[in-house]
Amino acid sequence: MKMKEETFQAVWQAIGSESLQQPLWLKNSLQHYEWGTTDVLPWLLGIANPEQQPQAEVWVGAHPKAPSEVIFPEGSVMLDKLIDSQPHAVLGAHSITRFGPKLPFLFKILSARKALSIQVHPDLAQAQAGFAHEEAVGIPITAPERNYPDANHKPELLYALTPFYGLIGFRPIDEIVRLLTLAGEQQLLQWAEHLQKGRESALVPFYRWLLLLSHKEVTHLLSAISPSLQFNPEPTFTEIQRLAHEYPADSGVLAPLVLNLVSLVPGEAIFIPARTPHAYLRGTGIEVMACSDNVLRAGLTPKHISPGELLNTVIFQSMQPEIIRPAVVGMEQRFSVPVDDFELSIVRLQQGDHFPAGMSADAELLYCLKGEVSLTNELGESWLLAPATSVLLPAASTGWQLSGYGKIARVRIRPSLMH
Repeated sequence: MKMKEETFQAVWQAIGSESLQQPLWLKNSLQHYEWGTTDVLPWLLGIANPEQQPQAEVWVGAHPKAPSEVIFPEGSVMLDKLIDSQPHAVLGAHSITRFGPKLPFLFKILSARKALSIQVHPDLAQAQAGFAHEEAVGIPITAPERNYPDANHKPELLYALTPFYGLIGFRPIDEIVRLLTLAGEQQLLQWAEHLQKGRESALVPFYRWLLLLSHKEVTHLLSAISPSLQFNPEPTFTEIQRLAHEYPADSGVLAPLVLNLVSLVPGEAIFIPARTPHAYLRGTGIEVMACSDNVLRAGLTPKHISPGELLNTVIFQSMQPEIIRPAVVGMEQRFSVPVDDFELSIVRLQQGDHFPAGMSADAELLYCLKGEVSLTNELGESWLLAPATSVLLPAASTGWQLSGYGKIARVRIRPSLMH
């Protein structure tokens, strides 16, 4: 740790504080989780993949698990270390007052060829309590059984870059009853009766039963409902068959019976609140979230599952996921969310357009999705953004203009909080 700190101080001394008047160019980490695609990001963003490895997630931000690297001519530093050293210059006093001396949001490009784990994220109070408890009992941050690697909540927004499919929140009770009845297996029919009588109060024991099914019990259930899965054109049954192929005998394959099946076309977005069970099934999109990696898993994964902690976290309430319709302001589409940590907008530029960026005294992230976009400061100095390149505009620098042709993802703290 001392060696890393000495290296940082040496590089920072060579760079100097005047560098925070310029855009911070980011080199971002690529996560090679096995569920990732191999060909979509090269096609979509030009990210090379000569070894044909899974390219699951690009992380852009300052989370200590995989912070972006800030590239300077004199050297490079990790973004989280730079913020620790120069919080006011990078983040601004307003952001620090609200969120503390950390970048409050995390940006990802996610590309899934098969389902991710079914998961739930805690709210802020739960995250703080869970983190404190695991620290107190001495569970290492990197331990596979660790549920709370940080003390932050993790609400998130998903913006589709390709057709995107997911499971989000509990279905209406009548819809769950209909699907269990169509499946036709004796235990499922009994649960349909319980749900019809008990409504949402019966959802808790039903989901607990579903979550704790053994591999043998899952295999038996799938065999029993096989005729319904194969011969009924119900989309839910098609999804169960797909999941059973991807994760044989995992209890999560039955989750479509109880969770809403959601599909997005490119350009649509959806918000997932804390304490909401969800799973991304396939597709490529932008994820923006509060800066956290707290995940409680509920299936479709070989990783650690903590049923008790998860059941204490989930809100057992039916919901109808709503596609977010952006507010269009000129060439910008703003996707408003009910949290303060972040807001995503998509800026589409045509030749001759000019768009102001970095106008407030807060950090702002720009990620180029398409085209070639110039970033120009008040002195007329310009930098070029090409696909898959990203910059953080620090709070100490203001007054930028975007021009050219392209598509830019823009992330900042919720504007209603700004001066």
